[in-house]
Amino acid sequence: MHPEQARSVRRLLAGLPLHADGALSGLLDRFDALLPPAKLNLILGGEELSPTRRGLIDGCQDVATCPWRNACVTEAAQACGPCRQRGVHRLVCGLPEGQKGTLLLDTPRRAGASWRQLLEEAAQAVGVTVCLRSQQREQLRKQATSRHGALARELHDSVAQQLGYLSFQAHGLQAQFGEPALQDLCAGLSQLQRQVRELITSARLTMDGRSLRQALADSVAEFSRRCIIVFELDNRLADDALGAENELQILQIIREALANAVRHSHARHVRIELRQTQDGEASVSVEDDGIGLSQACAEHNHFGLAIIRERAASIGARLSIEAIRPHGVRVHLGLRRHHDQPQGSLDGLHDLTTDR
Repeated sequence: MHPEQARSVRRLLAGLPLHADGALSGLLDRFDALLPPAKLNLILGGEELSPTRRGLIDGCQDVATCPWRNACVTEAAQACGPCRQRGVHRLVCGLPEGQKGTLLLDTPRRAGASWRQLLEEAAQAVGVTVCLRSQQREQLRKQATSRHGALARELHDSVAQQLGYLSFQAHGLQAQFGEPALQDLCAGLSQLQRQVRELITSARLTMDGRSLRQALADSVAEFSRRCIIVFELDNRLADDALGAENELQILQIIREALANAVRHSHARHVRIELRQTQDGEASVSVEDDGIGLSQACAEHNHFGLAIIRERAASIGARLSIEAIRPHGVRVHLGLRRHHDQPQGSLDGLHDLTTDR
């Protein structure tokens, strides 16, 4: 490594944006460009930051003693023993400030003191950015929670109470006169009350300081207690793959899909899968082995689908709901990473294959 290359990297680190979500991906690419053929990779929350860099750690997957996998990485850059045994010169360095993350630096030959120092400086800069970004996202989560709480209170204090009063009056008239039209009115009001209650429950749902990973695990445990369906959760989405508002909407969409499966599908097994594709898109699917679309298209189920459609559109996600063979339904969402898409953008294509 030439001194001028080291100076260029230090200038890059000094200019690292503190709050930009795309800053870390850009840092890796520019670092590699300044120091070819070295390769820098970042592991956050147990997942690599960029799917395109997954090949750099393919050889680590089955190595139980890999430092970044067994959480023994320190803030001092150190050579990776298992990598050295397979002919790879790799330095590993943990992020400071209590941040859960590791920088991996592959060099063309055995790295000396100058490489170690440069990697430790990079870890310091990345640690500051990750810390500030986490604080920013927590603030966004709190703001989202406040907005949803205000909506829940408004629904409860106005619409729900008026519907309750009207339903009480209608049932009283039906009991007194027994008119078929009044019976239909009572049934309609009861259904509307149920829908409003679901809206209130959904609006009250918050992350409550949890990560999306934790909130999904809690939701699966909650639904498992309600019924005999076997739920399988396979979440391989990086913790930083979605923005705060998107995380809450994704959680609500998954919960609505699970509720539909419990109420209407007669399924025995439901699988929830979250992935990040090679082009950086978040992929979310809920799949059941129930009775399928045609038999579950009762009118009362359209309300839940409308909620899913609206939530998907609000975050610019592509939505499809389709039958699968030999039977069952798959709800699938495709969403670009949050640093590629402005918050609240509605320019994503939204395609509903069919109602359920």
